[in-house]
Amino acid sequence: MAVKKTGLLMLAVLMFVIAGCSSVSGGVDESAIETKIVSEPTDAVAGTPLKLTATVEGIEQMEDARIDFDIREETEKELPILITAEEKSEKQFEVTHTFTKPGKYWIYIHIYSGEDIHIIKRNEFQVK
Repeated sequence: MAVKKTGLLMLAVLMFVIAGCSSVSGGVDESAIETKIVSEPTDAVAGTPLKLTATVEGIEQMEDARIDFDIREETEKELPILITAEEKSEKQFEVTHTFTKPGKYWIYIHIYSGEDIHIIKRNEFQVK
């Protein structure tokens, strides 16, 4: 009997772990969400202030939405720069940033909605 109870307990723990590792955050399917970043001006040049706009797609409703831009050099030798975006329109958020040098960057978009949703999407960004 002890072995059977232990087996049931292990099964319950395993199911809990699997549920915790799901790609659904707060009832939202993270794999369906995409972010697209455009810059103004279109050609990103180091030393020039850019307006970066992130558009969030694949999510129906964003309650109390907040977006943070997490900007990192490709080498990740420097500390990331974290900027909270302003809402431009529904599902569009923007920041102004000046890249100090040319190269490839990773921009992680942190999407916060409601009390329990935090989704991170990664975008590649090239600076001349």
